[in-house]
Amino acid sequence: MIKGDPQRKQQLSLFARELIGFALLFAILGLVVNFFFQQSIYQNIDRGLNWQKIGILTNRRQPTFHPGQMNPANGHTPPASNTPFRTNVVVFNRHGKIVNNQMLGNRLYSVFVNTRLDVSQVNKIREMTFMSSDKSWHYFRTLLIKVPKSNSNPMYAGRYALILENIDSDLLAIRGFRRSLLTTLIVFWFLAIAVAYFLSRSSMKPILESWNRQKQFSANAAHELRTPLTVIQNQMEYLLTKPKSKIIDQAEPISTTLDEVRHLQNLTNKLLMLARSDADIIQINRQNIALQKWFEQVIKPYVEIARSQTKTLLPVIHLSGEGQLDADLIRQLIIILLDNAIKYTPAGGAVTFTVEKLRENRLKMTVQDTGAGISAEDKKHVFERFYRSDKSRNAKTGGNGLGLAIAKWIVDEHRGTITVRDNHPKGTIFTVIIPLK
Repeated sequence: MIKGDPQRKQQLSLFARELIGFALLFAILGLVVNFFFQQSIYQNIDRGLNWQKIGILTNRRQPTFHPGQMNPANGHTPPASNTPFRTNVVVFNRHGKIVNNQMLGNRLYSVFVNTRLDVSQVNKIREMTFMSSDKSWHYFRTLLIKVPKSNSNPMYAGRYALILENIDSDLLAIRGFRRSLLTTLIVFWFLAIAVAYFLSRSSMKPILESWNRQKQFSANAAHELRTPLTVIQNQMEYLLTKPKSKIIDQAEPISTTLDEVRHLQNLTNKLLMLARSDADIIQINRQNIALQKWFEQVIKPYVEIARSQTKTLLPVIHLSGEGQLDADLIRQLIIILLDNAIKYTPAGGAVTFTVEKLRENRLKMTVQDTGAGISAEDKKHVFERFYRSDKSRNAKTGGNGLGLAIAKWIVDEHRGTITVRDNHPKGTIFTVIIPLK
């Protein structure tokens, strides 16, 4: 595609939209996964704080569970407690002074010594930061509780207990998880570039094919229309040079003009039908018809047409009963096939039209001629619009390459099949099979 090509712009637009879509999807996915992972971590920490709270208020020693083992009493899994600074309790008297400094030890007491009691935070979980003696920062999740005076442990009775659970390792885990998640998303985002490029090309492929077919269709239609219009124009300009001539003297150019007008009308009708079929405007209208009588009526005029050209049309119709068909479309299908067969059969040749009923209520039509035949390469394209083979579909015969394309559409609309093969020793056989319901 050249620069500035609207097709290229459309593909780039699709690529950009799909890439942005992937980026947003990965971003949302990353945020959701990170949120739930972080929530899981903090829920486990808060559960540990509540376990400590229950232990202090009930003055009971917390039972020991193996890592991952669930407490049968409430179905919760207690947190691990073997990490340094993992869980500690700072006890304050009513004046806000730490009273369990001996229990904490010098190392821990030096960390928590500057902690201030804030009674407004009772039963609230919050985060606090402390600096240890080695000038490193440590992060804690805390819960302040008021222990009733009735508590049997004199260390806690009537005092405030600040439960601190160290979350350094948890924060490291969260940061490590975020880095891994971000790396993964970046890798997948680069993969998304390739996927978006592939999808944009795949999405554009049918559009480009349709666009190219449309351009080819328009070019071929213009060429087909130009020929009869040119002939008509030339004939009319010639007649203008003979203003005093009688009609009988100019019968030949008038006849030629009328032939081209009929050809132009026929071409216009075919183009209109194909345009309507592409837009799904034409709908088939199946109706019950008496098969034998109907086919005999359709074929009868063409027997005389073939005879007038010193050719033979042999109808072989063996049908009984009724069937559901779109009479108008099937009539047009038969006319197209017979017109081609008679047109490309030389004088003295024969065309055979056979109709029979198959099993499963299907109808088989065969049109067999003794003309020049169609090459193997041409058979691949014979149902394409405006296609002509050098031997059998050229301008000399008056064809425009639309008849068999319309025939194929009619058969498809009836959910049937149409095929072409050689008629040995020479000629062509078109076979149509369509369901009768």
